[in-house]
Amino acid sequence: MKDLGGPAAQFPLAERARTAWNAEQSLPNFADTELTFSHLDDQRLRGTRRLFRLMGYPWLTRIMGSLGIKTVNWGLPGAEWLVKNTLYKQFVGGTTLEEAQRAIARLASRGVGSILDYGAEGKKTPAGREAAFQECLRATEFAAATPAVIGSVVKLTSLIPFEVLARFNDTTLDFAALPHPDLRTGVQRLEQICQLGRERGCEVYLDAEESWIQHSIDQIAEYLMRRYNREGHVVFTTCQLYRHDRLPYLKAAHLRARQDGYLFALKIVRGAYMVKEGRRAEEQGYPTPIQPNLASTHRDFDAAAAYCLEHREEIACCVASHNERSIVKLLEAMQQAQIPRDHPNIRFSQLLGMSGNLTFNLAEGGYNVSKYMVYGPVREVLPYLVRRAQENTSVTGEAGRELRMLQEESRRRGL
Repeated sequence: MKDLGGPAAQFPLAERARTAWNAEQSLPNFADTELTFSHLDDQRLRGTRRLFRLMGYPWLTRIMGSLGIKTVNWGLPGAEWLVKNTLYKQFVGGTTLEEAQRAIARLASRGVGSILDYGAEGKKTPAGREAAFQECLRATEFAAATPAVIGSVVKLTSLIPFEVLARFNDTTLDFAALPHPDLRTGVQRLEQICQLGRERGCEVYLDAEESWIQHSIDQIAEYLMRRYNREGHVVFTTCQLYRHDRLPYLKAAHLRARQDGYLFALKIVRGAYMVKEGRRAEEQGYPTPIQPNLASTHRDFDAAAAYCLEHREEIACCVASHNERSIVKLLEAMQQAQIPRDHPNIRFSQLLGMSGNLTFNLAEGGYNVSKYMVYGPVREVLPYLVRRAQENTSVTGEAGRELRMLQEESRRRGL
């Protein structure tokens, strides 16, 4: 994992905190709103509080989902400006890599890295897939040249048509003779990205997607790890633990990597397609791949994190979670086993604009932590923004914590 540097050469707050941390041997205080929001002046704090308060209204996010995308795509006056000065400002790093440098530098000044994710959804034309490929190359080159950026993200449906991945999901792929030209082209492009990552010292994260294309993605991810993870952790796959079969898959994939002599690397998440998965399973009459309840998802997520911690010399694991309980559980396990907080194969990540109390307190405590930084033009990232708004409609769950902490910090400042 790269040392943070680049846009911000020194992190005096983080360095002081690391010294104190080593002396005290205590866990982070994730309720510390003063530290969490120290990068926001009073005006920005008020604006952020207003935004999260508005996102607490389900009817408003439904309107955004149904009309927001259409009004921006239609080019209605003021629509794009409104999005860019509300949701976009909170959850997106910038329209371009160059514009995102300011956000990267702000995070780096607090000891937080960035993982770059071009926010375009799946591409349906050859020209669109070529453009997405070129942007992935640019992001990987930019990440390699910027010490504060850990890596780049590739969404496979931006390079390979969804229907092609679905068609071969139930087959075993022979990478010496791939059965479709779009599949061959997509894998060749992925190899160029991963080769660049290996040569330049940049990690490449492959996103997980729907279950009816995920087996194709798993096979491609393991093929790429087999080729590019011989000497270090370059290619990272993703496991969604809201699926009941993912914990067994994780363990089996690790054993295959050990047997074949390459290093296993992954990002663990709870998941993002639960409603769609359940609906499709019901419509087509097959057993749902989703866990029977939330408790089962939590159980498998924590078990996956514990397994990666146990095999930390072979597995590089990015714990991508907004769940404080799961993070504390892993920190306690690290402390009990006397594992260094900055172990290169144990890192944490949260989405830009969310769970700053986790991100910044982890960084101040000396842990490896990053923000998943989406960037791109407003029209391209709007579907992503709608999903972030919908996630934050709950005022009682994990996402509602954002508003409660913003209100608490406002009271502390007397605002």
